[in-house]
Amino acid sequence: MRTHSARLAIAAMMVLGAQTVQAQSSPADPCAGSAGGACTTAALAQPIELARPTPLRTSAYIAQIGDANTASITQNSTRQFARIGQDGDDNSAMVKQTGPGTAFLEIDQAGLLNTFVSNQSAQDGGGNIAVVAQQGESNIILLDQTASAGSVNTAMLAQQGSGNQIQLGQNGSDNRAELVQQGDNNAMTATQNGSANQLRWVQNGNGLSDLQIVQSGNQAMSITQSNGGT
Repeated sequence: MRTHSARLAIAAMMVLGAQTVQAQSSPADPCAGSAGGACTTAALAQPIELARPTPLRTSAYIAQIGDANTASITQNSTRQFARIGQDGDDNSAMVKQTGPGTAFLEIDQAGLLNTFVSNQSAQDGGGNIAVVAQQGESNIILLDQTASAGSVNTAMLAQQGSGNQIQLGQNGSDNRAELVQQGDNNAMTATQNGSANQLRWVQNGNGLSDLQIVQSGNQAMSITQSNGGT
């Protein structure tokens, strides 16, 4: 089984290296090697910052390596945390976390049919945090996060190659999102409702397009598209 930092290394090379647009580089977690505290992505006028909470109670971990994979976590607690690993073959993952406190999840997948669907809804002043990665083949990430007023939603998502698609919805205040894709059919949709939104959107090559970005309230945005594909 891969170590924590090695598993997370599937998604920040891609995020941190995205400014140089290297289509064949491996993705890595935007907070690779960080066991806790704050981490910041590549230098921007408005950098996206993520602070990992330290859950004191409820936790759930799933790690899978090969074949028909699938996983699901549902939690309703004041100290949620979830992590799903996966590695190769049919993949899939689903996490639903609701209730008071901060909802925090890390998902990384690696190869073949991929997918990941998650819904986080923090209540009573809690926020939502998601660090997610995918790597190769059919891909798809769908993430919806809702928090009460005054609470922060943060999402750092990454994909690398093949079918791609990212769809993000965040409702709350001070929403922060880092979206990255690299190659093949691409897409991306981002909706952030609330105040003081921050969005960094990077794509790289092939299908690209989409740009169905909707942000309300005060906002900072950095978008890069490119196309090295055919």
